[in-house]
Amino acid sequence: MKLHSWHLSITLVCLLFGTLFTSNLKTHLQEYNPMVARNKTLVNVINTQEQKNRELESEIAKIRKEIEAYHASAGVPSGLEPVKKDLERLHLLTGLTDVRGPGVIITLDDQEKARMAKEPEYYLIHYSSILYIVNDLRAAGAEAISVNGDRVVSTTDIRCAGNIILVNTHRLAPPYVIHAVGSPQRLEFAARAGEYNSLEQQKFPVTLEKNQNIAIPAYKGSYAFNYATPLKEGKQ
Repeated sequence: MKLHSWHLSITLVCLLFGTLFTSNLKTHLQEYNPMVARNKTLVNVINTQEQKNRELESEIAKIRKEIEAYHASAGVPSGLEPVKKDLERLHLLTGLTDVRGPGVIITLDDQEKARMAKEPEYYLIHYSSILYIVNDLRAAGAEAISVNGDRVVSTTDIRCAGNIILVNTHRLAPPYVIHAVGSPQRLEFAARAGEYNSLEQQKFPVTLEKNQNIAIPAYKGSYAFNYATPLKEGKQ
């Protein structure tokens, strides 16, 4: 069969059209990737929430200072000294006061491979590793813990939103530095027997050091109980 020149022209045009269509389709899919769109939405939500949190924390800090100033100026009657001590202990237990003492400092960072890897998630520190280490330290008797300067309390939520790690709704960035006050020996033993050891075996750049003078800031958020109420003695 004789191949006419117009046959060849049509073939070339079809190939060119197909190439352009495929290229445009890929670009379109990348621009409207649902995962990318979801991450952008999450980032916007987080930015808005962080701004609200900063405003609330500033207001809470102001009110706490006013209360402390009032207590200092009013003085404490001799009969209320035990109440004052109980209140100070309660502040300590709930993380509402700065603390200092011996303990450990743990630093976690992403691997360099994450920058160029096709599947970078295998070389990144995930929120679960931070959560496991915090739990290991708690189980070992840590009396105070912070992650990148954020105090960990009973209501603290360590989680991720997209590819962002959050602690107390605050966004974290590597390296992740965990401070813990307690027995340095017990804390080190517990950490090295748990998730920290797993990260070390996977060649993540992690360090653990004992320190005799660790400072951990107070929790800047607030406690809200919308459903739980105190149970009066003798009632069920």
